[in-house]
Amino acid sequence: MMNWKDKFSLDAKAIKASDIRELLKLLDDPSILSFAGGIPDPALFPMNKVAEIRKNLESHPDLNRQSMQYSKTEGYNPLRQWVADKYSSAETEISQENVLITNGAQQSLTLLATALIDAATPIAVANPTYLGALQIFGTRRPNYITVDTDENGIIIKSLKSAFQKGVKLLYTIPDFQNPGGMIIPEDRRKKIIELAHEFDVIILEDTAYRELYYDAPPPPSLLTLEGQFLGEGQWHQAGLVIQIGTASKTLMPALRVGWTIAPLDILEKLVMLKQSNDLHSSTLNQIITHELSSSGLETHIDKLRDVYGRRRDTMVDALRSYMPNCATFSRPAGGMFVWITLAEDMDASELLQKALATEKLAFVPGAAFFANGGGENTFRLSFSTCDDKDIIDGVRRLSTLIQREHLQKVHPKQWS
Repeated sequence: MMNWKDKFSLDAKAIKASDIRELLKLLDDPSILSFAGGIPDPALFPMNKVAEIRKNLESHPDLNRQSMQYSKTEGYNPLRQWVADKYSSAETEISQENVLITNGAQQSLTLLATALIDAATPIAVANPTYLGALQIFGTRRPNYITVDTDENGIIIKSLKSAFQKGVKLLYTIPDFQNPGGMIIPEDRRKKIIELAHEFDVIILEDTAYRELYYDAPPPPSLLTLEGQFLGEGQWHQAGLVIQIGTASKTLMPALRVGWTIAPLDILEKLVMLKQSNDLHSSTLNQIITHELSSSGLETHIDKLRDVYGRRRDTMVDALRSYMPNCATFSRPAGGMFVWITLAEDMDASELLQKALATEKLAFVPGAAFFANGGGENTFRLSFSTCDDKDIIDGVRRLSTLIQREHLQKVHPKQWS
């Protein structure tokens, strides 16, 4: 019998199954109330607008045929120009030549990892950070240097220590981070830029959740702040910030449309890597994304902010009402996630198994978000797809379970 494990490449052997993807397989059971998936609510997808776009395409035969044809690797030019216009600033004018359309932000990360990370390359990531990025980076077998965080994101002292160890790049989600929900304030962002240029460190800025703010808009992006730091027009020659964006959280994930904004030298290499990988992203989906983004996008995003913001408030209020003192939780200013920290002697993975078995509740244990281990007493809750009633009921039942498990730890004889 063939042992395929012996045939795998080193890259294939390095990749690990995603805890979240494995968990989502359990959630086909409609009786399970899931706070696990960090996914948009399909009830909010702009389906009527998509139908209009498709109908309009059918009335324009040439464009309709173009939507089904091979196209250039860099992407659909009108969409690239829309991205360039949206993310340009006074100091940094971005052209479509600085934009590569990808199959979601995940492909952007894959291409960048291939271009920039070799085996044992030291890279800096926050503790905790996005599991999907760790999966991608893991195939390159880097040396992770983790950066401590607090309620305001990356701690500058810890970041400087990581940079002093010779890291080549930093991956960060400055806005409403997945999983922690933190937002990095402007003074820290400026310091991150200063340190990156002091130590010559590339910054991969993931902006997946930037538009989903519920209290106030986030500070200027790292890309914008770097333009201010360098001066007008200098990013093209001296920029270290590469920005990654996506339509998955604001429009629809199945479009699989994301983008990378980068200086030309790195972008040209990414184009070659993408061309050898999949030739180009779906032409039809790029056209749909452009049409959706060019007409009525802000109105749609305002609706998302209203719905998700209310759900955020409902979850935080329920946690304040029911969560026992042995746990603390965040109040995110945007995004889709609340981060829970349990008492040190509690294990969120064990708690999940009991939550599934006794309460039909699901969440994501936090350990998977820590590159070098740790975080066993943390977990992530998502509020994006649940209505108020389910959020309140789920938080109440989860809180009762946490209280019971904590008491068993503190007073084991009473429960034996």
